[in-house]
Amino acid sequence: MDGPREAFARLFAKNQSWLYAYLVTLLGNVADAEEVFQEVCVVLWSEYEAFDPETNFRRWASVVARNRVMGFRTKQQREAKRLSDVAIELLAEEAVERADLLEERRAALHRCLDKLSPADRQLVAKCYGDADRSFNTVAEQLGRPVNTVYKALQRVRRALRECVDRRVNAQV
Repeated sequence: MDGPREAFARLFAKNQSWLYAYLVTLLGNVADAEEVFQEVCVVLWSEYEAFDPETNFRRWASVVARNRVMGFRTKQQREAKRLSDVAIELLAEEAVERADLLEERRAALHRCLDKLSPADRQLVAKCYGDADRSFNTVAEQLGRPVNTVYKALQRVRRALRECVDRRVNAQV
């Protein structure tokens, strides 16, 4: 005659596939089901002496499985929240750093604009002032060829970029 352990082993072997399918149904994911299935097997075997052979094994195993699924989902939510909290914190720090850097660059640009010659300042104001104007319009207003205005603006923009970079790097 078999002992309780052998009887339990037979019941477990007979219902193992059903239990796995039950977990896949609850979790909707084979990888998660495999992970939880391992936990459920350990719990069932560690508590086999508490199982009453006169009761329904599947019902008992399904309660254990459901409890493990609930624990697994709670753990996943906690980890997801922690990751999302970390991500939000990193994004917030990055946004502050970028805003600070942008403000530094804006202040440096204003100082660099002040150092431009009056003619270069006028060119920047005409091209980027209140009403964005085309190179053709600016060239007509200045009485200069379009290509000359374009090259002059390129030179001024390069000088401004270098000036801003120097000022910002000097502050670091």
